[in-house]
Amino acid sequence: MDVKSLLKHAFNDLKSVSDAPVLESELLLSTVLGVKRGKLYLMENSLVDDYLVRKFFVCIEKRKKGYPFFYIFGKREFMNLEFIVKEGVLIPRSETETIVEESLKIANGKKMKVFDIGTGSGCIILSFLYYNKLSEGTGIDISKAAVKLASSNAKKLNLIDRVSFLNIDFSLYNPSKEFDIIFSNPPYVKRNKIKDVKCEPYRALNGGKDGFKFYPFLFKKSISMLSRGGYLFVEIDDDMGERAAQIMKDEGFKDIRIIKDLSNLDRVVCGVK
Repeated sequence: MDVKSLLKHAFNDLKSVSDAPVLESELLLSTVLGVKRGKLYLMENSLVDDYLVRKFFVCIEKRKKGYPFFYIFGKREFMNLEFIVKEGVLIPRSETETIVEESLKIANGKKMKVFDIGTGSGCIILSFLYYNKLSEGTGIDISKAAVKLASSNAKKLNLIDRVSFLNIDFSLYNPSKEFDIIFSNPPYVKRNKIKDVKCEPYRALNGGKDGFKFYPFLFKKSISMLSRGGYLFVEIDDDMGERAAQIMKDEGFKDIRIIKDLSNLDRVVCGVK
């Protein structure tokens, strides 16, 4: 089969499961062929080797069954950086960029000690460190797979000398130093909604019955780990802002803000020690 026929076949297969079947078809085929996406249309009439055709069709079949695109693609752009993604670790979301953007504004290029709770792929802390060249940080996760992936992404972005990742439960972590900024994207999906999210790790999503399972303890312990005047940035679901802000206030935070994402939805709650 030629490139044009493969793209047409993929589009027809993916249009029922994807919001962007053309884009996904092109990205998957360019990855399988080892060429840049823009080159595909210069190759429309080129015949593709049978083993590559089979490899491409395996990817398409997985996607048709609802397997997340970025697990197949193997990478995800976040804050204009490319992160490796793998099954077993949460896929970075564009709305999570709000945490990074807001914390970078606060840092304003100054040297900061930062801490990431539930680091996953490392996308939050690594993006912060990439754009704030003076800072250093620590990320923790209860998942060994996440810590391994975050370390791989640190190496990919040449940040391994300014970050460390630890496989430990937050409740057991007792650092010897205080941090200037703490950020976290904790599990906050309501339990009855998790069935709508396919293949991603249950533990990284499950926020309990109302989504607030982790917030009270997260706020309580974080304030003890912050330096005076330090900031906590935590991602929330779009209906959680007021309650999350109140819990944060009850734990002693001040100057509390609820920050909206690019879709104008409540996405981050921020407070100062």
